[in-house]
Amino acid sequence: MDINQLEYFITIVDSHFNLSEAAGRIHISQSALSQMIKNFEKKENTLLFKRKHRRLVSLTLAGEILYKHAKIITTQYENMLFEIRNLDAELKGEIRIGIPPFIISTIFSQIISLLKRQYPNIKITILEYGAYQLKKMLVEKDVDIAILLKPNELDPQLIEEIHLLENELCAFVHETHDFTTKESLTWADLNRTPLAIFDQTYMIHHQLIAEFKKQMIKPNILIQSNYWDFLLRSILGTDIITILPAVTFDYFPAPYIKTIPFSEPIKWEVVMCRNKRCTHSNVAEFVFFKIKEHFENF
Repeated sequence: MDINQLEYFITIVDSHFNLSEAAGRIHISQSALSQMIKNFEKKENTLLFKRKHRRLVSLTLAGEILYKHAKIITTQYENMLFEIRNLDAELKGEIRIGIPPFIISTIFSQIISLLKRQYPNIKITILEYGAYQLKKMLVEKDVDIAILLKPNELDPQLIEEIHLLENELCAFVHETHDFTTKESLTWADLNRTPLAIFDQTYMIHHQLIAEFKKQMIKPNILIQSNYWDFLLRSILGTDIITILPAVTFDYFPAPYIKTIPFSEPIKWEVVMCRNKRCTHSNVAEFVFFKIKEHFENF
């Protein structure tokens, strides 16, 4: 396998063996991805994947060994390219990164802090907007990097996209809420239920509205805000529910707030994007790589 094929193999595993999802992430056809696997297995006379009804379900021992070394090799390869490209370049300059407020205050706080401490000559300008607004800014080249959510309907011919993190939306309720007796919720449970959700500048808002329409339910939206901590505080001592990524609880643990998953959850997938039509500076290339590296080990 060459370096590209190793990256394809890693993407298949990281996509939970879903060839369609993996092909979409790396922008090649599913048939080409499937053929690559078959060719390697035939050439090496070994199987990389366990299969059930012709679908990939897990790795064989050979696949686990390849995955372990592929992660190391691809990281070393990227490190090598970065060092070569920046051999004579001083890491000094400015970069504009668009990040939704919820993401900057939770999963992105550590990496931004590290970059600012370790590379003081890099001026990092953070533009805090909802993912819905940042998509427009990215297309119009108002940011160098945008942290967005899937699905975002961006053209892969124009925008490069790197998967960073996957989670799912769940319900947050006060400990006295009637729903705390439930192990999971259906979307029908939210029919006419008082809700506090993100406003229209957030992609989560549009995901929820689309799901409500799909499920043909009528939510009772009492509060809309662009502050996730306000949404959580608005449910205290009330029968109001808010819907946020499950990972929120890692950053706002409270014994009086309970999380309840949905039986059919909405995925919350965070991706890093940049415009292919731009010539990116050494600083922009470096920061893009460092963010990618950070989330590979997240």
